[in-house]
Amino acid sequence: MSVLSFSSEGGPIPDTAIHDFKRLEEAVASLVDRYGRAQREIASLRAQLAERDQLIRSKDGEIRDLSQRRQETARRLDGLVDELTRLDDELATHARGESAAAG
Repeated sequence: MSVLSFSSEGGPIPDTAIHDFKRLEEAVASLVDRYGRAQREIASLRAQLAERDQLIRSKDGEIRDLSQRRQETARRLDGLVDELTRLDDELATHARGESAAAG
């Protein structure tokens, strides 16, 4: 067994302990790196979510506007159908009056 270092108590630290500490240091560094990447990914996902929320609000507004336009159009069409029905009835009444006068 070779000795690379000494402990604070003055005794030698074996290579295996140094290797274990090195592995622990690498594992901690890897975790810190993964944590940083995860935090960046979370920030990116939050930004995407905010964009989608804004898009949803925008589309909701468009849906409300289109629904209102559809309702207005339906009211106008109903009015036109009523007017056509009235004119048709008036024309039929007029035609009957002319038939009776001619007959």
